Amino acid sequence: MNRGVIAAPAIINIQGNGFTMERGLSPQEISYYALYWDKVVVPTNNLVHVGLPEEDILIDSGVIERPRVQFQGAFHGAEIGQAFAISQYETAKNLIETDRSTEWVIHQIGRQIHIPQKYAELKNSLRFELVNLLPVPNAATPIIDILEFKERRSDELNALHNAIEEVYIEALRCPDLGLGESRAIRDLKAQIGNLDEVTRERWNLISKYDFSVEFNLDGGSFMQGIASGAVIDFFANSHDLPVVAVLGGLASLIRLKASRGSSFKPAENSNKLSFLSYAHSAGIIQNDR
Repeated sequence: MNRGVIAAPAIINIQGNGFTMERGLSPQEISYYALYWDKVVVPTNNLVHVGLPEEDILIDSGVIERPRVQFQGAFHGAEIGQAFAISQYETAKNLIETDRSTEWVIHQIGRQIHIPQKYAELKNSLRFELVNLLPVPNAATPIIDILEFKERRSDELNALHNAIEEVYIEALRCPDLGLGESRAIRDLKAQIGNLDEVTRERWNLISKYDFSVEFNLDGGSFMQGIASGAVIDFFANSHDLPVVAVLGGLASLIRLKASRGSSFKPAENSNKLSFLSYAHSAGIIQNDR
């Protein structure tokens, strides 16, 4: 099955009756999406279009898609800011319903996911964070190089996605302090190490990204026969599992926390609910080999 991401085109902050756009997606963030997902969809709308770096080239080459959501009527202030998120979630709803060959997820850059009220419902979830771990090539790297690397190293990238899911399953089955030494955690460390090694062999400069995924504790195929109550109780507070390798002078962590909060309603039967990512601006690693 393909892995698809529906990404927001910008970081939008709603402030009272207005909104501010912190910034649009950077070239490196587009590279991040292109490297880790098979399909990248970045919706736009007829109220405000936020362009992407080299957008025409990315669309023509099939790296991204930019479907346009149409709004009717008059919009002002915060309503325009909300239109960015509505465009993203309306597109996600349509893709989840129509493209069954792809596992679609919502993704936003930043520290917190923003879900419009009409698409939100309360759900138990397990947040799984990789802190300062995912390698992404420097912003100046040509997109064609990333796509070529992605094709050649598809085994390593697929193994990473699978290892993340295995840690989630292990956490549900055995939520105890021994998780940090479990086979699933050891395998994930190994897969991250493999990917880091081949990335540094290919590119001179890479940055490290945080990566957070909300796993569904109330539905999805992984939850069959597993009670989420014990997971919620055990992971009421974050559990940090330090990763042995310290790369670029910044410590790396695997973090788990179960909670109840807003999630994307159309994804109620999916294993994964949403993704967040954030780059460590100080984490650029120079390959001296």
